[in-house]
Amino acid sequence: MYYETPRGLLTGGEQVLTLLIHGAGGSSQHWQPLLPYLLDKLCPILIDLPGHGLSGGTVPSSIDEAAILLDHFLTQLDVEQPIYCVGHSLGGIIAQRFAMLFPERVAKLVLITTSARIQIHVDFLEAALAGKWDLETFRPSFGPDVPKEIQDLVLNEYPKTRVASDSSHFMSLDSLDLRRKVSTLTVPTLIISGDDDAIISPRHSRFLHKEIPYSTLVVVPHGGHYVHVEQPEQVAEALNRFSSVAEFNTVP
Repeated sequence: MYYETPRGLLTGGEQVLTLLIHGAGGSSQHWQPLLPYLLDKLCPILIDLPGHGLSGGTVPSSIDEAAILLDHFLTQLDVEQPIYCVGHSLGGIIAQRFAMLFPERVAKLVLITTSARIQIHVDFLEAALAGKWDLETFRPSFGPDVPKEIQDLVLNEYPKTRVASDSSHFMSLDSLDLRRKVSTLTVPTLIISGDDDAIISPRHSRFLHKEIPYSTLVVVPHGGHYVHVEQPEQVAEALNRFSSVAEFNTVP
């Protein structure tokens, strides 16, 4: 599994390892715009999930398999202290399951434009299975004001997605529903939504905020589904504030 630690695996003082989990069709590249704005105390671990980016293999067969893989990954890196776990979209539902299965590993949880239940669009799955991508068909996922170079940063990772030939369901998402389980999450949680998200409606973020006991909701104005790529300064500001306080319940 490909990974990067641009600031090293520092754990001294206030420094906190921060695992960044991309969404379907994404990779560690999707986090690059965010990195310059993060506080020095946040030491990112960028990964390419199997079947994505520069990692080998194919997409995991289930969300639980992905969460267990991340536990093994952290063990291989000799990471013992609790981390900040940040997930975008599909990565957000992986992060939720990771925090449920391995609560001792997670100090804080950050969920970006995600939900407790996700369905992969049929066009995306068909393109991944066939290995044939018409990236222009996915541009409506972005708002009209998102520059083409930002869209390309996201979309150019899609064709690297590799799905097992016998996969009819992307990571068994059709059978996964965490809506009745998210209330069991007791770790401090930051939920970030874009109010112009055309892929996962902001109402799903509001649901997570309502159900997760120690959660904070930040809605980024004019933010789309890839809000951390489109508006990295605003997302980093929320992350930095979240990392600097023990708990907080409201953010303007």
